Amino acid sequence: MILAAIDIGSNTVKLLVAKVEGRNLSPLKEEIAYTRLGEGIGEGKPLSTDAMVRTIDAALKFAATAREAGASQTVVTATEAARNATNAAEFLLACRSRGLDVRVLSGEEEARLSWLGGTLNLPAGPSVVLDVGGGSAEITAGDGEIVTWSTRLPLGAVRLRERFLPGAGPARAGSWTLLEDHVLAALASVPPDLPGTLIGVGGTVATLAKLAHPADPFQPLAADRIASMSALLRTLSPPQILGLGVPWGREDIISAGAAVVHLAVRHLRRDRLVPVATGLRFGLLRQLAD
Repeated sequence: MILAAIDIGSNTVKLLVAKVEGRNLSPLKEEIAYTRLGEGIGEGKPLSTDAMVRTIDAALKFAATAREAGASQTVVTATEAARNATNAAEFLLACRSRGLDVRVLSGEEEARLSWLGGTLNLPAGPSVVLDVGGGSAEITAGDGEIVTWSTRLPLGAVRLRERFLPGAGPARAGSWTLLEDHVLAALASVPPDLPGTLIGVGGTVATLAKLAHPADPFQPLAADRIASMSALLRTLSPPQILGLGVPWGREDIISAGAAVVHLAVRHLRRDRLVPVATGLRFGLLRQLAD
């Protein structure tokens, strides 16, 4: 059967259409739109009307694409921005009024689905999945079908950028110190000895992987390479970051996201991170097929 998942995040809307045969998922179509639903999320502002319109338009377009691709069922979920915005109910009502049935995931559900998707094509055994999104970051440990530990942290790239790096150019050293202290304080609640291979999913990790290894972005990322990329990105302006090949819509937040990845890898005492192409949407379809 053919199934589809639409993931409404704080920075992007993502579509996955896949042929599902038992536990095997074969992607037929993947698309992404940068709609920045969570703009202002770091300051506790409501979702803006423009951001809601952009996001709903993108989700509707993807729903039509899924139907055209033969999907018999499409699940639409939303994460941090729709969980915590003061006018989240207004956003969900606007979605329903245009024919979108959106389910808001809890932080625990988001972490578990990221883990299910991130480990989809990996050998059995313990693993830890790191997912740095626009509004939050999730760290989840598990083995086989069982999640043994998970947490949601307010360390999304959009959230951090708006709180600590509001300017258009490279941030001052003091701003980076505050950002890193904030990230480290949040990571202090994470056990550093979680067992298993460290897996990275989501747009931040995928972007770093492509920057590090353009020809083969799914080979392991060494911890020192992640650290050096993070150090470089913080010195560049958004136009310079675009010049590196970072996609438009991520150029102003990748430095904040890279800092989270770097500090998380260091906190978890790993010498490498394994990026994978699967993630929350794959977890959604894996769960839907069960």
